[in-house]
Amino acid sequence: MTTSPELNLVFPAYSYKVKKNEGKLYIFDEISTKYRLLTPEEWVRQHCINYLVKHLNYPASLFQIERGMKVDKLNRRTDIRIYNTQGDVFMLIECKAPQVELNLETLQQISQYQKTQQANYLVITNGLHSHIFNKSSEILSDFPSYS
Repeated sequence: MTTSPELNLVFPAYSYKVKKNEGKLYIFDEISTKYRLLTPEEWVRQHCINYLVKHLNYPASLFQIERGMKVDKLNRRTDIRIYNTQGDVFMLIECKAPQVELNLETLQQISQYQKTQQANYLVITNGLHSHIFNKSSEILSDFPSYS
């Protein structure tokens, strides 16, 4: 899968590994060190992870992918959870497919996760646009540095 000229991701291109199994494409996830079904959402997630680790120097060892949690007695999973070195949640990232609009519904989804996680930063991205918020709900223009 390549990025078409019409699809300008906010994340830089990188050399990813894909494989085909039973007619389906899978992309290698460097964090969990396994192949994941290559969906449009997974494409965005892997580009986001690569950007944070390779370009912004976020420590890959502090990432968790699809981590489960309870929210209002319901089982939920965060796409990307990044911790600080003290073990607190530094950032929650919700990834959507490029064709999914980032709207109030997507913001409410990650806000529900914030009830239990209390992350310093919340991010929703569809690869074309990213909305980044700090704990005070202020909108940031770019990902914060990890320090």
